[in-house]
Amino acid sequence: MSDETRTTVLPMPDGALSAAAARRPRRWVAVVLAVLLVLTLAAGAYLAVLARAWSVRAGELDAVATDLGSRLAQSQADLDQRTSELGTAQSQLQASRDRIVELADEKAQTGDEREAQRQLAEYQERVSAAAGSVASALQECVSGQEQLIGYLKDAELFDASALESFEAEVATFCDQAEAANADLQRELDR
Repeated sequence: MSDETRTTVLPMPDGALSAAAARRPRRWVAVVLAVLLVLTLAAGAYLAVLARAWSVRAGELDAVATDLGSRLAQSQADLDQRTSELGTAQSQLQASRDRIVELADEKAQTGDEREAQRQLAEYQERVSAAAGSVASALQECVSGQEQLIGYLKDAELFDASALESFEAEVATFCDQAEAANADLQRELDR
């Protein structure tokens, strides 16, 4: 063998080998810690954005719940009023029937019995028809309001525009009941 092809490996001093070996793990630990720090900050930012979105959604749902609660309370109050009006109309109907009987007795005693009975029958038909209209309209109003209250309790299951449309329909029933009651009052005042 020639001297030129032969290489000599010189041993490194002990201090140089240990310093180089000590730097490599320190660099690796620093890189891992830096990556972990970046991942932790990214996860924290994501969680902060997510928490803010949930907070906004909770606020929206709270506003919807408050609105539905007030609408439910108003519908309940309307139902109570209509139920009271129905009771009053039924009492008035009974009073008018009693009055018809009294009028029949008076008419029969004071004049032409046949004419008085015809007039009384017509009056009774008008009053009965008006009272029946009131009772029917109030029953539709009360039933509609009871159904509306049931829908408002589970409002998240229904389309908001459909609920509003149904609420307007129930209001129309109740307006018709009030008009029928006014007609009955006019008929009773005759």
